[in-house]
Amino acid sequence: MTDRSDNPGDLQPKDSPRLPHARRSDRVPIELDIQVSGTDGQGRSFMEGTRTAIVSRHGAKIRLSRRMVPEQELTVRCVKTGKESDVRVVGQIGGGPGEYFYGIQLLNVEVNLWGIEFPPITESEKAVARALMECGGCYTQELVCLNEFEAEVFEASGSLSRRCKRCADTTLWKQSVARTPGEPAPQPATAEASRAPAAAQGRTENERNHVRIGLRMRACIRTREGGEEVVTTENVSRGGLSFKSANRYVVGTHVEVAIPYAPGATNIFAPAQIIHVEYLPADGRFLCGVGNVHQLLFD
Repeated sequence: MTDRSDNPGDLQPKDSPRLPHARRSDRVPIELDIQVSGTDGQGRSFMEGTRTAIVSRHGAKIRLSRRMVPEQELTVRCVKTGKESDVRVVGQIGGGPGEYFYGIQLLNVEVNLWGIEFPPITESEKAVARALMECGGCYTQELVCLNEFEAEVFEASGSLSRRCKRCADTTLWKQSVARTPGEPAPQPATAEASRAPAAAQGRTENERNHVRIGLRMRACIRTREGGEEVVTTENVSRGGLSFKSANRYVVGTHVEVAIPYAPGATNIFAPAQIIHVEYLPADGRFLCGVGNVHQLLFD
């Protein structure tokens, strides 16, 4: 089981307090086959086939069967993309005898090592939801930041019409399914089958520029103790959401939120905080507000 408490690319000693700070990119929990080569902590050359646990634009959390030390430089090759990059070991972030987890930082961020397009951080900060999505034409993967309107369309239809750079056309995009490592992606659809309807699904910018919208989406709330609860949102806005729960959360509690959430998909969890809890006598449940989603995200 992977350690969820630490973040690759920007680690702190395990006994130090964790302080919120600005992140540089979103993180995607995905297992990708990789080959790691270099010198281990005892100075012995090695090459090892293994997998990632989490990836980001600037780094990853990976498994290794041997001990490493911080600041070591290694070479990582992603089997899926065939690309490689030199990396720096940031530190150990979990694991046990025979299996260690390390945070690594890419030394060449110009190489799209993972084959996933990450949005600029300025775009990510405006999102109400995040999803790892695939183009229906070429199966290019992209971490998509959804605004209020896009989230509403996605919740209603399960897909979005988006421009694909690789297809050079507007295609239908759906949430990526978590595949077994090594399992090939489906064969690309034909151009006609993958092309999105020409009719625009839309409101004007003014019509969808709401501070908060009553959007019911499935979300997953994960606590730092490892508990998870699947909920339905009452409303969402940029940087926050509210939901009802039989559980009484404590204001100030740090959690992770995945929205939208789908079992079996590659869900993106973002650190957040419980900022409001109100008991609803008629419901017998608590109305909980989650905020500070963007301010508390880590690299």
